[in-house]
Amino acid sequence: MNNELLHHLEQRINAAVEEISTLRQRISELEMQNYELSEERDETKAQLAKQAEQTTNWESSLNQMLSKLNQLD
Repeated sequence: MNNELLHHLEQRINAAVEEISTLRQRISELEMQNYELSEERDETKAQLAKQAEQTTNWESSLNQMLSKLNQLD
């Protein structure tokens, strides 16, 4: 009886150790994915900021041109 109980407990411990190992690996994968997504997000933010600045510059240039045209009238 004691041997059976010990064997059963050993099996459960081994299964738990395997599950912990699997979960640790999944955590590592998710951390890497999170890092990659953060990098991608930062790059996208930088691109959007650059585009916004270019749009602002373009609008400013157009407004200056329109202002000069209006002065000619």
